[in-house]
Amino acid sequence: SIYIYYQFRNLKMNTPMKNILYTTTRIVAIGLLFASCDKFLDEVPDTRTEIDTPEKVQELLVSAYPDALYMDIAETMSDNAGDKISLTETSILNTELYQWKDSKETRWDAPTFYWKAAWGAIASANHALEAVEKLGGGSSLNYLKGEALVARAYAHFMLGLLWCKPYNPATASSDLGLPYVTAAEKVVFAKYTRLSVEEYYKAIEKDLEEGLPLIDNTSYSKPKFHFTKEAAHIFATRFYLVKGEGPKLIAHANEALGSNPAAKVRDINKINTLTTLQRQAQYSSTSEPSNALITGASSKYQRNLSRNKYGMTATLSVYLSQRSLHPLNMPWAYDFQGGNENVQNIPKYQEYFKVDNVSAGTGYPYGMATLLLYDEALLNRMEAYVMTGQTAKFIEDLKVYLPFKTGETLDVSNITETALNTKYNGKGTELSPAYTLTTPQRQMLQCLLDLRRIEFVFEGLRWFDIKRFGLKVIHQKGNQTLELNKGDLRRELQIPEDALAAGITPNPR
Repeated sequence: SIYIYYQFRNLKMNTPMKNILYTTTRIVAIGLLFASCDKFLDEVPDTRTEIDTPEKVQELLVSAYPDALYMDIAETMSDNAGDKISLTETSILNTELYQWKDSKETRWDAPTFYWKAAWGAIASANHALEAVEKLGGGSSLNYLKGEALVARAYAHFMLGLLWCKPYNPATASSDLGLPYVTAAEKVVFAKYTRLSVEEYYKAIEKDLEEGLPLIDNTSYSKPKFHFTKEAAHIFATRFYLVKGEGPKLIAHANEALGSNPAAKVRDINKINTLTTLQRQAQYSSTSEPSNALITGASSKYQRNLSRNKYGMTATLSVYLSQRSLHPLNMPWAYDFQGGNENVQNIPKYQEYFKVDNVSAGTGYPYGMATLLLYDEALLNRMEAYVMTGQTAKFIEDLKVYLPFKTGETLDVSNITETALNTKYNGKGTELSPAYTLTTPQRQMLQCLLDLRRIEFVFEGLRWFDIKRFGLKVIHQKGNQTLELNKGDLRRELQIPEDALAAGITPNPR
């Protein structure tokens, strides 16, 4: 039967629900989700609760952010995962992702789960935009339109990162993108066609650049749970990083970071003074200066970090912590906790349990997570400086960033282009981004990739770097060696089965 996403997350309506509301069911792109329907649902409801005030639209936009996390998917597929030899396989999803197999799992943290959640977020954004239009639009409602457009762009973009090839100007016009849905659904089933990656990214960019100037930070009671201007600029740096457009990236990063980026960098040494529980809370806290966009989403990722057979091993954590990955061969401040092969964790996530039946003790796990960080904006700007040949500015940003991540007092005067060229001489030869590189640029990028890998461990961004740089991934599964090479079609997730049944073109295999 058709799966209707009733959840209207955290919404408090001032008028009672009259019937099944299109917005609350989140049936946008239902053809993207499911192909069959129970007879009693074959007709679209013709009555609905009206979203007829700005306050209701703003409440609706709470659900315009995916109610799922992609981190477990991305980390397990990346080279941040290994085989915890002493554990036995207990999770089909974990085993399938580790082998880059097409998974049929649909529950928490599975590709299909994130797919549904992202399209649900797009549905809410589209209904909010429709409601703004019905309210007459105008400058007084621009703050609602701005958030909805940027949220719609973000959900589409994250879907593209997981299900499409990385943006490459040479092949974008022929590579398969996804449908870009811009209208609120009025039918149970709609036909959708996959755009090219080029068309898809143009649609994302249009929403992002139109929506960002309209955002009004003063309209939020809890700004860090919404797209503020700063969070939207950070999202833009990720977008233009993937597109390889350095000047636009730099412009957005400058807007996000301001004149004092050091004030917005996460201080790992300070976090290390906290207890484990305090660290879990701090990583996704509104009081953490580096956090720009925070979410509470349905996820079991925090508990599965140690339970999964395939994930961060002691060997990998030691490798990521070693001095040789530091630009100046100094100790890192990052502290993996656990102490054995099975439990290796930097406590970046905090789980809550939302009870839906007190007597039965049932409910849903929610993970608090940070989706966008000022640290990312700084690192993205550093890459843009590399791709545009502004080496001196790359060094300046590295001097800002590195003291907060190094376990001993760092003399930033030692961070020089000469020192980096010596350390990374001959490195980066396997990097193949969409933009051209000189040998010195490759060396700088290898330095940056090492920084990004340790900074974003457990956060999933390593997988996106692997895709856009064409890096090989090697997984050891017992005595078996598994390889995922550049161009391997398994680097793009397969479209979920129900969407395929509804007529969406599959990814090639």
